[in-house]
Amino acid sequence: MRAAFVIGPSRSGTSVLAQALGRHAQIVATDELHYYNLLKPLAEAGGHSRGWVWARLDAIEHEGRFFEIKNGMLTDVPEPNEDALPQPGVPLLRGFLEQLGQESGAAAAIEQTPMNLYYRDEIRRDFPGAVFLLMQRDPRAIIASQKMRWKVGEHGRRDIPARDIARVRHAGHPLLQVLLLRRTLRAMAAAMIEPDVVLVTYEDMVSQPKSVLAGVAARLGVEDDPSMLGVSDAGSSHTVESGRTGFDSSRLEGWRKSLTETETWLVEQLYGDALVLPVTGARPRLIETMKLVLSLPLAVVMALYHSAGGYGNLLDAVRRRFL
Repeated sequence: MRAAFVIGPSRSGTSVLAQALGRHAQIVATDELHYYNLLKPLAEAGGHSRGWVWARLDAIEHEGRFFEIKNGMLTDVPEPNEDALPQPGVPLLRGFLEQLGQESGAAAAIEQTPMNLYYRDEIRRDFPGAVFLLMQRDPRAIIASQKMRWKVGEHGRRDIPARDIARVRHAGHPLLQVLLLRRTLRAMAAAMIEPDVVLVTYEDMVSQPKSVLAGVAARLGVEDDPSMLGVSDAGSSHTVESGRTGFDSSRLEGWRKSLTETETWLVEQLYGDALVLPVTGARPRLIETMKLVLSLPLAVVMALYHSAGGYGNLLDAVRRRFL
């Protein structure tokens, strides 16, 4: 079974791509499993068994209990017997995806944790022949989506813990996200030239979904399936979910309503080479600039406070993600 990992900046369309591929009759797509950046480091630090990790993979995938795991609140999940786990020589995540594939009769399995952008070498060791689907999106749209991300639960009426809403609200500070994007774009530039990486541009996928998704399916070794076009509008940072299906190209420039002139100008000045859509020519505004700068320290402190415990190995995550 072919394994593929959807990677890229958070809020770049990784979930939408995985959702579309998961509608294919021969593809099974998982939730964000956070194996390399959370579960594996937690198990190593706490001396937990393979069964402990497997139980949490299962809880994320089949019960949607990621937030409980991330916040250290999951205590009622029984561990499977050792004979129910993959053979000791088989990497645990590979065994988990292979089981999902066997249960669904799929020819390919898709995992969609964006942070796997920084764990490509580990994934290659565990999954020889894996494919990486690298999402690219206009930086202005990414920053805007991060800024409004805290509204995702509100828009979709999801049960997201208050701590996590607070975390993304503070971490979504536009100036903080603009600064953090530098490291992400560097990681993307390195990934783009790797032979097992397929670049998928969000704007192309939304405006030309049939051809883009057919090309991705071919790279995974399966035929085109029109069902992939029927994605939902779940997970939007900007609009309330309406239950409609299909790609909506009218949302491609929704960032214009979410970013201020100054925020737009900052992104265009710093990341002009990465823009997908035309430059706007925005200009900075003094009051907006002062608000951004003066509110940044508190946003950083509160983001760190609410992120405590959210990484399996915080120092390693900082090194990979920010340095």
